[in-house]
Amino acid sequence: MKIRHALISFTAAGALLLAGCAAVDDEATASPPATPAAVEVDEKLTTVDVRVAKSMLDPEGALSDDEIIASAKENGLSAVVEGDTVVYTMTKSQRDEMLAGMRSSARESADDLVADDANSVTAVDFDDEMTSFTVSVDPAKYSAMEGFLVLGFYMQGALLQQFQGISADDIDVTVDFVDDSTGEVLDSGSFQDMRKNLDQ
Repeated sequence: MKIRHALISFTAAGALLLAGCAAVDDEATASPPATPAAVEVDEKLTTVDVRVAKSMLDPEGALSDDEIIASAKENGLSAVVEGDTVVYTMTKSQRDEMLAGMRSSARESADDLVADDANSVTAVDFDDEMTSFTVSVDPAKYSAMEGFLVLGFYMQGALLQQFQGISADDIDVTVDFVDDSTGEVLDSGSFQDMRKNLDQ
């Protein structure tokens, strides 16, 4: 099913980015991260420690802790798994490149979605922080099943925000599906609302 394929592509984007990120500017020696839980990004002189929810990196639970650590090492990063948290140590330039790659990947995924005539999506716009997505659709073709695409947008935006140092409790991503002719909002949702609903 096309919707399921698009959803898998979106949610896989974060893990693929981490597995394929290029090592740049390895001017600093990575030291073992020791950041308190309240500090999500520890800005050091030459490196940053980034705390990311493991469940967000690998929503399917397909990777072992050792595989996550090995993948990071292969790409010039240091990683430590602490329960459901992965702490990455990288240079600031590596993090900047990773964030740029996440935005680029999100743009490519959105463009692929628009190019697919099997769905109703005619345009996807999002802000640079990936906190807000506007999905323009042909209302004559729009179906309730396409509402599941929000999960992919949620994962992409939430992952980017975690790498920017925003704590999981403060992350939010809103997605509006709008009529491409009138701008009328047909459906709307947010990452935090989804989390609250899942916790009930």
